[in-house]
Amino acid sequence: MMNRGRITLKYTNGSKDAGVNCSTLVSVLTGCTSKIDLSKQLKKIEAIAAMKEAELPDIISDLSLFSSNSSLYNSIINNFPDFIVSTLPIYQCNNINGLVDPHELLDITHKQIEDGVSMITVHPTPNKKIMNLAQERLVPWTSRGGAIVMKDLITRNFNQDNVYLKNIDSIIQAAKKKKVVISIGASFRSANIFDSLDDCQIEEFRFQKEIADYIYERGVQVIIEGPGHSDPKKINTIAQYYQKMGYPIMPLGPIPTDTAIGQDHISSSIGAVLLGMHNCVDIVTSVTREEHTGFIPSTQSSIEAIQAAKIAAHIIDLNKLGSFHKDEVIAQHRAKNQTCVYDKNTSGCSRCAQQCPLRFEIA
Repeated sequence: MMNRGRITLKYTNGSKDAGVNCSTLVSVLTGCTSKIDLSKQLKKIEAIAAMKEAELPDIISDLSLFSSNSSLYNSIINNFPDFIVSTLPIYQCNNINGLVDPHELLDITHKQIEDGVSMITVHPTPNKKIMNLAQERLVPWTSRGGAIVMKDLITRNFNQDNVYLKNIDSIIQAAKKKKVVISIGASFRSANIFDSLDDCQIEEFRFQKEIADYIYERGVQVIIEGPGHSDPKKINTIAQYYQKMGYPIMPLGPIPTDTAIGQDHISSSIGAVLLGMHNCVDIVTSVTREEHTGFIPSTQSSIEAIQAAKIAAHIIDLNKLGSFHKDEVIAQHRAKNQTCVYDKNTSGCSRCAQQCPLRFEIA
């Protein structure tokens, strides 16, 4: 029997749970903008797979912008069996003059599900009401997948439903057959801290839950995405909305300051911990330092982002699960060997030299 607050993500060599009473997972984003990027991205994933076991991410999300028989997600499934694989189907649609072919979107979605991905992200929330609310913002929207859906709606003069809503029952059937998790994308996540928790975002929260309930009631596991940039003073209230939804949460960030340009691997990890203290983070999405620089993340930058996200996930689990064992081992080692340097079996170090406070004892 399914548990609304927990999902199971399968992969070639097993499965992992996320949600209530589960360890916090880490996801890394990758993708190709053209066929020539495929080998570069696979080399990056090879480097990620070579990281220390404790630093490895759990999920690799393929956000490629083109479709081919040699897709990145298939290469990951076939060559890196220890990673959960996630995709975003609409990225691979031919967006012609602002229009998305609903049959093409459905075909791509079905193929990715049949090929063995563990999770797909959909963008069913854009509609005329929320798009009008977004016009009151400094930046109306920042979601690339959501914007594709919005362009389609505008081009059709809002005379047809959201392209994902048109296909939702067929997508549910395919996901149920293969036990694939559906992620409800945040098309109106805030692009800066000043737009966070506005009427637009609150209305999307409401609609995300409505769609999540519809999917879950038909036998498919659901996770909620969001919230984007968030004023740190509002994170407590944002958490209250997520808690009422009752589903696992996969935040993008939240990034709690717009000033950390070039350092967003740090700011996003801080935001994830702030939200995670309210038990509203089940998958941390690693954000690179290039997030707002316009540059493509290097392999080293992606690894750095994963390491930061893993630290955030561990801190979240200290609160969520009381997972103190690793910290206790380090603390006991410091106490026993009178040194702050882990794996060092003699007291002191060059940092404090003879003034090491750990070596000082009352006679």
